Amino acid sequence: MKEADHSRFENLRQWAESHGATLNPSLEIYEDDITGYSLRVKPSANERLAPGFCAVSCHVAITLSYVNSLIDGPIDNSARHHEQGPAFPSQFMSSNPPHVIGRFFLVKEYLKGKDSYWWPYISTLPQPDRLNTWALPAVWPEDDIECLEETNAHVAVCEIQANIKKEYKHARKILKEEDFPGWQEYTQLLYKWAFCIFTSRSFRPSLILSQKTQDYVLSITPPGTKIDDFSILQPLLDTANHDLTSKYQWNLETSGTCQLICNNSYQPGQQVYNNYGLKSNSELLLGYGFILPATNNLHNDYVHVKSRRQPSTLQKNDTQDFLISLRPFSDPSSVTGRSRVHSHQDARLNSLPGLSRIEPGLIRDLASAVATSPDELVLLQHWAQGTVEHIPSELGELLERVQQTLGAKVQFDYQRFQSTEIESADNENQELAVRYRNQYEAVLETAMDELSRALVPNHLEKVVKGEQ
Repeated sequence: MKEADHSRFENLRQWAESHGATLNPSLEIYEDDITGYSLRVKPSANERLAPGFCAVSCHVAITLSYVNSLIDGPIDNSARHHEQGPAFPSQFMSSNPPHVIGRFFLVKEYLKGKDSYWWPYISTLPQPDRLNTWALPAVWPEDDIECLEETNAHVAVCEIQANIKKEYKHARKILKEEDFPGWQEYTQLLYKWAFCIFTSRSFRPSLILSQKTQDYVLSITPPGTKIDDFSILQPLLDTANHDLTSKYQWNLETSGTCQLICNNSYQPGQQVYNNYGLKSNSELLLGYGFILPATNNLHNDYVHVKSRRQPSTLQKNDTQDFLISLRPFSDPSSVTGRSRVHSHQDARLNSLPGLSRIEPGLIRDLASAVATSPDELVLLQHWAQGTVEHIPSELGELLERVQQTLGAKVQFDYQRFQSTEIESADNENQELAVRYRNQYEAVLETAMDELSRALVPNHLEKVVKGEQ
């Protein structure tokens, strides 16, 4: 790490610790060739860190979010009232959703420079003028975004772009109308920067705030505000990178503090990880700007499929988003996928011919859509609850319709995907997009191949008879 960078992160640590945060004395911030600024056990440490250690903690007094815009300063949940008014005019505060206001507040503090309470933190963030260090796919140049065409990520990027443009235009218009000091400095570039910082580094309040702090936060927010209507930046703590297999927990027992407890063992010199949750590569790309390569022990390649049913027909807890996996859901390497297999019945559905890579929820959803009678669905449920291997002949027709529908869907998506040709990757964004495309393509190909084999004439008949 360069001396200037080391100085910035040392200032961050000292500032954070002066306000109640901690960094485990056996850990240090360093610059990794792949993951950038990261946490690791000091190479000079005398012994490994055993599971259950606190890696880093963040006190609510240094967090940055929408809540701070309401009081134009740091949170002090011991105070009953704040004399300081909001950071922006009342019209701005009442006309924008919390997540937009939080982003504008981050921009406001950035524009203050060294006069900002949060400058020790903001100075360690990727800086707005270095676009390549923070830009997520939604704010990539158009030539780079084109490399994502006909993928899940491209669909989401288009939606996010429209939201960013709409949010910024509306919010900045109010600042101008209110003649807010320096409103011209709140540029679209800075809003995009703030969007990317919050998207890639923030946490859900319901997970990292104690109930006491949540109660305080809700006491100063407008009526009707929900605790997860916005997200929170946690300085110092957000240095830990993602590892899908890392085990961790949040400890909120110390007043006003969130502790990252690591339940893995780490050797001297080894990077220490957080876990951002069970997210597919499409979600990691959109939210954090990276994807995980497939290995024998772990893959994270899935294609997202929307429910065929109308939202009005879905139950409260029904999902509208399902996964198709590179490998069978039963494969130990399908960690994200296996989290969606909740029961013996789900596993049984994945054992049906051609459907091992299809999320059980999607199998049920399609069965509901193509069933010709309620009896077929009852029969499918009874079979899934049982232990008999062969498939009743009465269920064969429903199963074949599900297979055909899925096969047509996957083939259609694959043909559209193939219609987009990437001649060359000319920069890091495009190289990342091509890697994502290659792994995305593999999911479609393996699913299409398995479904095609299941639909070969006589194959289903043999399975029904118990011959295979």
